[in-house]
Amino acid sequence: MKCVKCKKKIPEKSKFCNFCGAKQKKEKFYRRKDGLYEKIMMIEGKRVAFRSKTEEGVFEKIRNYEERRSTGPMFVEVAEAWYDEHWETLSPTTQKGYKPAFEEVKEYFADDYIRQISHKQVNQYIKQLPKSYARKTCLTRLMIMNMICKFAVTEDIINDNPCQYITIPKGHKQTKRRAPTSDEIMTIKMNVGFVHRDFPIGLMAVFLLYTGCRKGEALALQYKDIDRENARIKIYKSVYYISNNPAIKEPKSEAGIREIIIPSFLLNLLPKGKPNEFIFSATGAVAAKQSHYDYAWEFYCKQTGLTLTAHQLRHGYATLLHEADIDVKDAQELLGHADASTTQNIYTEVSAVRKTAVQRRLNEYLN
Repeated sequence: MKCVKCKKKIPEKSKFCNFCGAKQKKEKFYRRKDGLYEKIMMIEGKRVAFRSKTEEGVFEKIRNYEERRSTGPMFVEVAEAWYDEHWETLSPTTQKGYKPAFEEVKEYFADDYIRQISHKQVNQYIKQLPKSYARKTCLTRLMIMNMICKFAVTEDIINDNPCQYITIPKGHKQTKRRAPTSDEIMTIKMNVGFVHRDFPIGLMAVFLLYTGCRKGEALALQYKDIDRENARIKIYKSVYYISNNPAIKEPKSEAGIREIIIPSFLLNLLPKGKPNEFIFSATGAVAAKQSHYDYAWEFYCKQTGLTLTAHQLRHGYATLLHEADIDVKDAQELLGHADASTTQNIYTEVSAVRKTAVQRRLNEYLN
């Protein structure tokens, strides 16, 4: 409340002004027909109504409102607002990967007002993440935190983003997908006819290795996408899952839309079917359900002794391109990488592995 004489702000229900000493008049509130006391105030150009069954209750609501204006909303409230506005813009696959990180960040800062979260607190949160977390897992949590805080900045809730200049500490392993070994490639080729409940999982494994397709891209392929005359396959869609059911989406970048070269031996392995039938499906009529694919891949690996993922086969394709002296730019196009640095990183890694193998063989020979 303000002093009736000097107009300076003084504590609510003060009998005298602690600045000028003027006696304060007892404020009377309007009482509505429903019996509630009401005080309407203009705050930042907006009418804000405070109502309660007692005058003391109105004072309490005004005090709480003023306190809330100074501290701002809780972090959880801002996080939920960000979620409501941006979550549906993410792909279902991204949502699945982000959800655990979002819940963990929200829980950690559950008792904090967002305006009171400092760079130091964010850094402490990142530092306390378990060492068992991979570096990418930590980066995802920092990224979620950063997106929420950037949202708060754009909404004028905070002035500065406390996630700036935060880095992931050493000690978290950088997960790297290894390419299949020569023995594993031989196993994959020998089991091309492996079928699990009518799902051609052995053929799909060979296909992934020699085309570099992503798993979702392969599952979305239909016979109409094959150009047998020119030995090409058009990639322009991908399967994702809502619960267990397949749905089709476009690639997340223009680079994902591309034509892939089919090696002649692989083209001969691909069966022929009706244009709209799915190649890697038990029935062909619809894309495979997630559980059907997962069970097929698990059973395939168990029977063959392989310990690989579908994405590792894609990595194996990138290795084959490098060994075939395919230019990085051409490899980027075949792999559908939006950023050339992604392809270059794989090529650099493959070169390092090959150099190590050459060094070992040379040392064995010289010794």
